[in-house]
Amino acid sequence: MEDKSIILARVAERAERYDEMADFMKDRVEKGTPLNPEERDMFSAAFKNALTERRHAVRVAVGVSQQEEHDGHSERAALANGYRSKVETELQGICNKALGLLKSVLVPTASPGEAKTFYLKMQGDYHRYLAEFAGGDARSRAAEDAKLAYTTGVTEAMALSPVHPVRLGLALNFSVFQHEVLQDTASAVETAKNALEGAANELANVPEESRNDAILTMQLLQDNLSLWEPEA
Repeated sequence: MEDKSIILARVAERAERYDEMADFMKDRVEKGTPLNPEERDMFSAAFKNALTERRHAVRVAVGVSQQEEHDGHSERAALANGYRSKVETELQGICNKALGLLKSVLVPTASPGEAKTFYLKMQGDYHRYLAEFAGGDARSRAAEDAKLAYTTGVTEAMALSPVHPVRLGLALNFSVFQHEVLQDTASAVETAKNALEGAANELANVPEESRNDAILTMQLLQDNLSLWEPEA
């Protein structure tokens, strides 16, 4: 019989109860055996979806607070800020839960190549999410941790084809981190350009189903380049 945690995670996913899906996937990870590719994607989706609604909520609360402050409604602005702080605490908890599993189990036990690159990308992503909303020393630490995970992932990804979706996805997210968190547009442009050039040279050699995935990520990289190059 299939692992009970995976069965329950699928039910939670269909019900769009992503916090519970993340808990079920945590149970699966803690059993210690490597995740297969489907389970790996489920682990990623659970935490990403649990986080996405909170990242959106924080941005909305920030916007409301700023508008209320601008309109002279300081009490309303304070309430919005309090709500933002509550959601940020939830966001930090989800990030730390994912990072704990990545650092203690998934990255150390991953097979070289695709699996390890996948998890290092995730590790960089979740430190990046923490950096987005942190301030001061906490932001600096999260940014340094994200940079280390991403750069380690880039080295690991060299074993993969330049058009491999995990390698391209890593380049996309790393370049976004360089631009948005480090505010290093020149490095972001370089990362995106290198990924695009490498993928373009290999694109004709991959099957059509894989090619479509690659083209989608390449288009996102190109869109970002169009925005960033005038700044560089």
